[in-house]
Amino acid sequence: MKKLLLSVALFGATFSMNAQLDTLTEFFTGTPTFYSSSGGGYVTGNNAYNDRAKMQLFDAQTGVTGTGTISSLLAWVPAKAGTGTLTAKIWANNAGAPGAELGSVAIDLTAIDTNLTAIMPVGAWGYNVNATFSSPIAIPANGFWAGFELPDNATGSIVIVGNTDADFALGTTHAGEFWEDLTFHTFGDAANWGLNIAMAIFPAVDMVAGIEQNVISSKVYPNPANDVLNIAVNEEIASVSIVTLDGKVVATSTGKTVDIANLTSGMYIYEVTTANGNVARDTFMKN
Repeated sequence: MKKLLLSVALFGATFSMNAQLDTLTEFFTGTPTFYSSSGGGYVTGNNAYNDRAKMQLFDAQTGVTGTGTISSLLAWVPAKAGTGTLTAKIWANNAGAPGAELGSVAIDLTAIDTNLTAIMPVGAWGYNVNATFSSPIAIPANGFWAGFELPDNATGSIVIVGNTDADFALGTTHAGEFWEDLTFHTFGDAANWGLNIAMAIFPAVDMVAGIEQNVISSKVYPNPANDVLNIAVNEEIASVSIVTLDGKVVATSTGKTVDIANLTSGMYIYEVTTANGNVARDTFMKN
């Protein structure tokens, strides 16, 4: 194991609150905890290994039941030191690892109130960091990674609340970090911490339930596409929108084809609304 653990600090505070339907919190169970790391610092925060970021995967196994948008990222940060910036980030899910950055917002450490009285309710837990994105970020079809780029160790530090080992069975696939060399490693990896833990990082989302999106079947072709994207659905089309992964509408149509010749290469979301008011969404690639 590359990183050794020295101690566990437990929180005595408990919360009894109603769950917020639009905030993903259900994955976080067990006892609020944080682990100290060998050499100083924390597993879920700044440490002597100079980890650069901490993040979690949100997909069908952690509450993402359809597509929609992410408006903000909430977190429980019980301790901080020094000065610097904590940056909330959303990454695309690239085969089980953080991929392209979809959005970010920076928070000055001086704006984070770590007093217990500052903790606001969210689900059964609490938060004291609310990072709101300037524009809602579209949720990719295969989920997304959400987390924080940490302050520079030379000026400041933070720790994010976690839970106890084995409270998060998906620790080997859904919670991780960027090391100092910017390589990605999961918490549960035996070569890393070897812990199955989650963090109190809660995306606030406007979710369209998957069952609603499956009311109609749709496909696009060719995929990848160059100049024209063809839409095939089993109902009459009312409108089609092409949306970037950060939520910007870049092309529209009222028919079965969309002109995408002027779009830059990359992944996009198509959204089809039918005359009956049903909606289908999925992603495609533009060459």
